[in-house]
Amino acid sequence: MISAEHCIAIGEYAAAGLYEEPDRSLFYRTALGIRRYFEHCPLAVYRGEALYPSGTLPRSGHIRPGYSGMYCDANALRDRGEDALADAYAQEFGRFRSSVPPEHTVAGDMWTHSMPHYERVLREGLSAYLPRIEAIADRDMREGLLHLLAGIRCYRDRSLEYLRSVDADERLICALEKVPFEPAGDIYEAVEGWNFILYLDFCDNLGCVASGLLPYYHGEDITDLLRNLFDNLDSNDGYSMSLSTDYTPLTLQCLAASKGKRRPMIELFVDETTPDEVWEKAFEVVRSGNGQPAFYSAKTLLPGLARRFPDIRAEDLKQFCGGGCTESMLAGLSHVGSLDAGVNLLLLLERVLYDKLPTATSFEEFYDAYLAAVREAVDRVTAGIAESQKNRAKYVANPMRTLLTDDCIDKGRDFNNGGARYQWSIINFAGMINVIDSLLVIRDYVFGTPACPAEEFLGYLRANDPEFLARARKHSVCFGKDNADANRLSTKLSTEIYAMLDDKKPYFGSGFLPASIQFRSHADAGRHIGATPDGREAGAPLCDSLAAIFGKDTAGPTALLKSTTSLNLARALGTPVLNFNIEPDFKSEILKALIQGYMALGGIQIQLTCTSPEMLREAYEHPDLHRNLIVRVGGYSEYFCRLTDEMKRMILQRSIQKSVS
Repeated sequence: MISAEHCIAIGEYAAAGLYEEPDRSLFYRTALGIRRYFEHCPLAVYRGEALYPSGTLPRSGHIRPGYSGMYCDANALRDRGEDALADAYAQEFGRFRSSVPPEHTVAGDMWTHSMPHYERVLREGLSAYLPRIEAIADRDMREGLLHLLAGIRCYRDRSLEYLRSVDADERLICALEKVPFEPAGDIYEAVEGWNFILYLDFCDNLGCVASGLLPYYHGEDITDLLRNLFDNLDSNDGYSMSLSTDYTPLTLQCLAASKGKRRPMIELFVDETTPDEVWEKAFEVVRSGNGQPAFYSAKTLLPGLARRFPDIRAEDLKQFCGGGCTESMLAGLSHVGSLDAGVNLLLLLERVLYDKLPTATSFEEFYDAYLAAVREAVDRVTAGIAESQKNRAKYVANPMRTLLTDDCIDKGRDFNNGGARYQWSIINFAGMINVIDSLLVIRDYVFGTPACPAEEFLGYLRANDPEFLARARKHSVCFGKDNADANRLSTKLSTEIYAMLDDKKPYFGSGFLPASIQFRSHADAGRHIGATPDGREAGAPLCDSLAAIFGKDTAGPTALLKSTTSLNLARALGTPVLNFNIEPDFKSEILKALIQGYMALGGIQIQLTCTSPEMLREAYEHPDLHRNLIVRVGGYSEYFCRLTDEMKRMILQRSIQKSVS
């Protein structure tokens, strides 16, 4: 039996709580584990910042809480000779395993990002949560949340004691004496409260900062406070925040504070009402070379979510924030699988190629066989997600998100057990553009005139024949050039694949949303796939989210954007990511027109990397000279020097659109 006293003695404070009352539920024990962690964990060093905590959150122990639940580094425990603790944790708290087919986990395998309901905590204070917690019928959940509140209060009090001991700014001490337990009274207290809650949630996402702080704003310039807040998210590898179309001076201050920063990834919603000053400030930030902000269509994404999930209240839709890279969520109100799975469309095409092409009598017959294979995979993936959700509810408790997400307390249900107000699951469809271009080549080479016999065609692919692949890459009918023939196939294929989720239901939630968010995953996803008819070599990466295959988008930016909107983006509400690469001397009026035109055609999201080919090449060859160079990957921004060599070379292959300068 594991002793709580032993866990304390070896510095495993969270584990001490897990094994203090071993006969209680996993929820109760996890909450008690977080309390013990907060009572003993190291505090962030104060260096005179305006907000506390600031900087990288110190970690303690090999079992510790994180935003997805409790985390355990079993290997590190075993290296310390704590095999019994590692085994006990695995048997009780490490029993969850994903049921998603491993081959279809491109960019996701039951991953869950989220964000707290910052606004409610600031408005009410955590002390006001007590009556709702005390009304919970389930004893273990009720007492677990009370332990969690006690742990948060201890952590806050320890922070105050430390700040007083180092003669911290009195304004900071006074603010932390109020928030997050009492309502914020002014803009400084609100930002400090927002920051403290961010750290309680282990620095995942920031939510709707500008609109959330607006009730406390009275004309102050808080740009420096926001910079501090953003630096804190960045230093802990956090993710996103959203700026809605309710533009205020805080919108401009958030943009100004993000200039040159890697994180947060900012989702800026725009439409025809967006003021010129917002566009100008956004482009000023773009020119700082940090990949911020990404631009989102207010006219497509939000109404699309409302149609897909009619139970979403109009006021709740304003809480939209893409969590993680950019997965569609409602801040403080939702539990979204982000990403729950990733269907490898190109892997499926490879299998159908060798199984069905030799006997197919028409392109239509082959196309239908491919769709049948995708449908079968979607059936297995969605069933695996549902089973995984069921098992996660049983084996993985998340008391912090239960506390900070509406309506978990009022339902008396854990965040992982159906407690949140809104729930849905997001599935990534990877390799869509590879498949489109491959199908066009198959149609024209194998079923066109003159025809290449199927076995000969497959022989070229098996041999990874460079001459054949070069010819396939140059096929004139392809995605990215606004070719009417290619666009028709893009519309047909994307519509039919995305529609496969329409009648599927997860174990928890209203339904599934398609997405295309590749971030780093397209390299690994192609590693075990042979050469494909789009001209891709064996083992090469998949396409870059929904961008054209490298080297094929040669008809200019308008053609690329029109090709992208030939996809049925209105269904891909998960979100469909488009990387768009421009040089620093772009003309604002041209870029604005391109973004507006793209969204008028149905575009949902566009993210920019602003750099030159020369800068990228120099950063690749001399990384120490360009350690602050930031690029957009698939849905997130990252320092170029941190990427793998393979990812760097992929970004070097991107077309940089010169027609916007």
